[in-house]
Amino acid sequence: MRSIYFIILFTIALNSYSQDTLTYKSGGRIYNSNNQKLNPDDLRELFSSNPKALKLYNSGRSKKTGGNILFWSGLTTLVGKFIYDVKGNHLVRNPNNPNEYNFKNTENTLYYVAGGLIVVSIPIKIGFPRKIKKSIMLINDDLKNPKTGFTIDSTNFISNSNGFGILITF
Repeated sequence: MRSIYFIILFTIALNSYSQDTLTYKSGGRIYNSNNQKLNPDDLRELFSSNPKALKLYNSGRSKKTGGNILFWSGLTTLVGKFIYDVKGNHLVRNPNNPNEYNFKNTENTLYYVAGGLIVVSIPIKIGFPRKIKKSIMLINDDLKNPKTGFTIDSTNFISNSNGFGILITF
């Protein structure tokens, strides 16, 4: 009978220390130790125990979103302006060289804006994985080294006519 209790106690202890570790893969995807992809809501719930890791993760996700918005809006503007110039008969053949095309009287401001948006998005998109990797490192450290202790808020000595005792609040 004692051996059954020992086995149960031993397996409970092993399960409490065998926590999942997280791994980062390209594109901001995070997987657990079973190689299952975790969605951002699950990760935020997991990171809620460590506010610093949660702040880094949210900051990394914000950088990723901002970089994606800048990049895709720049690319869309560039392609849209090019299609507008081609379809709007703003692209004409050079009379001196029939194989060469020129733009006639087009405003190039949108090309510069689109290029600027794309260039600005590059450092933003490069920086987001570092923050997410650091948040994963912090949460993995917490999972590998669980805090099993507890804190005592107050200790009081109590006595009455029936006896005495100690009141510990934690």
